[in-house]
Amino acid sequence: MGKTSASIKLIQILSSKNDYISTDELAEILGINKRNIREYIKEIEDAGYFVESKRGLTGGYRMLNHFTLPQANLSSDEKMAIDEAIIFLKDNEYPLIDDFRSATNKFLASKSYKDDLSPLVVIEKYPYAIDKRELMDRYQTIADSIEDQYKCELLYKSAKNVSKRHIIHPYKLFNYNGGYFVLAYDEDRLDFSYFKLNRMESIYKRKSHFTKMDFNENEYLDSFGMKNGEFYHVVLEFSDLNVYISERIYGKNQEIEIIDDNHLKLSCDMQNKDMIKSFVMSFGNKCKVIEPSWLKDEIKEELVKMIDIYD
Repeated sequence: MGKTSASIKLIQILSSKNDYISTDELAEILGINKRNIREYIKEIEDAGYFVESKRGLTGGYRMLNHFTLPQANLSSDEKMAIDEAIIFLKDNEYPLIDDFRSATNKFLASKSYKDDLSPLVVIEKYPYAIDKRELMDRYQTIADSIEDQYKCELLYKSAKNVSKRHIIHPYKLFNYNGGYFVLAYDEDRLDFSYFKLNRMESIYKRKSHFTKMDFNENEYLDSFGMKNGEFYHVVLEFSDLNVYISERIYGKNQEIEIIDDNHLKLSCDMQNKDMIKSFVMSFGNKCKVIEPSWLKDEIKEELVKMIDIYD
């Protein structure tokens, strides 16, 4: 019997049994020397099958899982991709992150990896104060409404803590900067608006259809998320943050110039004046505005106000 034939026969034998099969028994069935069994076991393991061995009188070999086709091993890059996917979903407040992690663990367990992924410790810095199941219920209500083209009625709390009822035609669910949003046509404003799911005090699917308008998603969303106001070209100088700043993309047309070991210049197009100002101030004295001039002035004004509240 050739090596390939013997390997296939070995898979069939191990797959047909739940208990351990001794080396002697396998050698007899395959018609080979028992000293070669380990060689064939390694052959089928390299092909993606998983075999457990046990020493002693009741020992031998058994197939950990019974597959018609081999299950390919994960490469180190593939394992890293799963690790990073869990971190990404956690950072972006995916409401079913615990279920995703559980499913991943079950998948890995079913494949009996002896070199399983290391347990990840993922810390949420500023988690939303909403129950994730409630967030998922809202998400599902909107997803169903989008699919069926039903209107939604919601009580929505604005950033100024004012609650107002809206009738919306939902078009697109998306995640932006860690928060879940729906892009929808607002019957009150007669225009499209963004609504953040965690600010919805209530939402339900109405039994009335809406007719979709001509809708160009690119007018409202792009690779940087929401188109939230005009873009401004910003040039900032950072100190002692060369590695940290170089790790991320902060805006369109980004360029980074390393000045020296402790200083770099960041140039990019960013949107929303308030968000730009908050971004700059979050770095304290580690960030200096080079341009635009209006941003310099607003930062100075904000610093004066901050000093005043402590006097």
